[in-house]
Amino acid sequence: MALAKIKNFIDTGLKSVSTPLDRTVNLEPEVGIRIVHSMNEKALHVTVLGARHLPQNFGFTRVNSYVVKVKLIPGKEKFETTSKNESWPLWNEDFTFHLRKETKQKFGKTKVIEEEINGSRFIVATLYAILEDKPLIATDKKEAEKEKTALSPTKELAKKANKKKDGQGASSENQEPTKNKLFSQFFGKGTDKVTETSVTERKLYEKRRTVGATTISLDPKNFTSKPAKPKHPSDVWTGDLWRPLRPISSGILGADEKKENRKGQVELSLCQEKSDKNEEGSEKLVLSLHRLRCSLQTMHEHETLKGQMYIKMSVVDNGRVTHFWKSDRFAPCVSMKFAPDLAAVVADNPYQGALKDVSFVIKFVSKNKMGKKTTVGHFVIGPDVGGSYGEQWKQALAKPGQQITKWQSFE
Repeated sequence: MALAKIKNFIDTGLKSVSTPLDRTVNLEPEVGIRIVHSMNEKALHVTVLGARHLPQNFGFTRVNSYVVKVKLIPGKEKFETTSKNESWPLWNEDFTFHLRKETKQKFGKTKVIEEEINGSRFIVATLYAILEDKPLIATDKKEAEKEKTALSPTKELAKKANKKKDGQGASSENQEPTKNKLFSQFFGKGTDKVTETSVTERKLYEKRRTVGATTISLDPKNFTSKPAKPKHPSDVWTGDLWRPLRPISSGILGADEKKENRKGQVELSLCQEKSDKNEEGSEKLVLSLHRLRCSLQTMHEHETLKGQMYIKMSVVDNGRVTHFWKSDRFAPCVSMKFAPDLAAVVADNPYQGALKDVSFVIKFVSKNKMGKKTTVGHFVIGPDVGGSYGEQWKQALAKPGQQITKWQSFE
């Protein structure tokens, strides 16, 4: 009887309790956007409201802050919010996209074209996480060491004395910055500053990781109501829209989603070129790398390897590597572009039929600070290979002088 009474009490108690997390039932990352279409101003006023349920760690690295980039597609204008160091950041920042274009015509005349909004245009909001400099384990250790140990006054005095000695012996070194200043004053060139800014910008972009993106169609059906306090009586808006941040896919048509999520894909072009001499055996096969694309899930898996990535393309002749090209190391990313003229390997054909024993091996490798290499994925393009890898080889041999470009998946 006592157990039955307790059970009834628990059941009724649970039924009467209201859930305090009604507005946070959906725990996936979201971003809040508001769009106002001003017909009088011929502009779109986009407000980035905020974001919620954002990840605080990427692999073994903490997130320092978050940034949202807003873009009108098609269009060249794009804006970026300030960075916020919160998992539920609130921005309420406004950006204006003008719907007027000036086109230059003959004799210096300009023509203004007014653009209309329709279902084929979109506002894309992409949220980025800016990572900290050091991994999560290193930062935790550093904080623990700061709490435990503190410098004694004798050590501090010794450090100050060393600094003074270094300052006395560095008089000749201090003269170099003054020379650089004089050079920049006379010739108007600040080479050091330019290089410093470019390096810092590059470092900032290397720390960025894409959390996800959302697209809002500019269909007139979405602009049905009027704002609470409109600037103009004809203004219409979408209201406050909270949309989930979806992973950015590679956009490769006909790609297998499982393969794409597991490894990644590269765009390669294969061409059979001939030299100026019209002789047998003067042909050569050139394999060029254009782009790398991965899904967000794949990038997260690369982060856990705690290393930098690179791509290696090799020419294998009878089991022996004759030529190879290796890219510079880069941080795990969703997409990466390469210069096809530089990112290429060449397989020579010294005599007719020599290409039967040649193949290309493409590897995607991660290398950490300790020098440990982990092969993320690889594939082979050659005469005895099936699928799309073998098709690209056959098409290149069947159509000399024509570049056969295809997306190939790592396995």
